[in-house]
Formats: sequence, structure tokens, C-alpha cells
Amino acid sequence: MSIHPAGDSTAPRTSLGPFSSPGARPTPWEETEWALRRIQKFQLCTVRQDGRPHVTPLLAIWALGAMWFTTGDNEQKARNLGANPHCALTAGTDALTGTDYVIEGTASLVTDQATRQTVATAFEQAYGWQLTREDGTWYRLGDAVRAGDVQLYRVQPGKAFAFATGSQSSQTRYQWH
Repeated sequence: MSIHPAGDSTAPRTSLGPFSSPGARPTPWEETEWALRRIQKFQLCTVRQDGRPHVTPLLAIWALGAMWFTTGDNEQKARNLGANPHCALTAGTDALTGTDYVIEGTASLVTDQATRQTVATAFEQAYGWQLTREDGTWYRLGDAVRAGDVQLYRVQPGKAFAFATGSQSSQTRYQWH
């Protein structure tokens, strides 16, 4: 059974933002969800205790209706999230056309063993040989998640955006609450 079934979350309310081209249509949530499951590198933005932002690239996945990522317990992002769980994950294109994504939400540390097992498998499915073969850059990350050797965070989305640029531009907003 796949960890990433289609429609694995409650669909958010979708609306078109004010910076969209005339006649633009919102990007359907299913299209954004599909993209989030296939993106391989995200940037995580957290807030330091003194209010300054901290941004770092990392591996993350969309599964089970949320974003998931790992970190070490002494890393800056873990310290930041311990003081303020609000964060944003972004990903997108490095070109002037395409779609960029932003997920804003609240991160929570996951210690439940069954959840860690499920999410470790989801990471392995998403990143394949990079996590499962000895020559993979993040070899055995799944095992580290299962064993509790890394911190696992779940980011419950509050809102998200898909910024599409091309012949028409659209700013789609997804709201969960």
C-alpha cells in the first residue's frame, strides 16, 4: 500500500489571489498536492528567539495531510521550533516561469513509534535510492527516523500558496481553517 494515496488530506478551501492575471484560474489543490509529493528539496523558514528569520534547505515530504522533515536536536531549526513552532516550507522553480509553493503551518515534534515507522517508509518511497542504497547521499535516514536518532517534525498546514507564472500568472491560496 502506498503511503501517498491521492487525496490523502482534507481538501482546503481554494481561492484566487488579487495578484492573478485577468481570467486566471486557481491551481486545483490536487495539482499542488501532486507537486508537493514529487518535489525533492524544500527551504524551511523558522524564527530565531530574537525574531530574526532562519532559512535552511532540507529534505521534506508531503504525506498523510501534512509536511514532514527531520533534523538533529542541536540544530538551529530545532531550537527555533522549540521556542516558536510556526514555520514555512517553500519550493519551486529557479526560472521565471513555472510554479512556486509555500506551506505555512505549525510544526510539532513526533515521537510516536508507529507514526515514525510510517513516515520513514514515506521518505524512502519519496527519495528512493538516495535513502536506501549505500551510495545514496542520505543512506539510512529512514532507519534513523525509525530508531529516533533524528527529530521528526510534522507541519500541520494552516494555509498554502501556489504562485504560477507564465502566459498568465495566478496566486492560489489554500486555507485549512
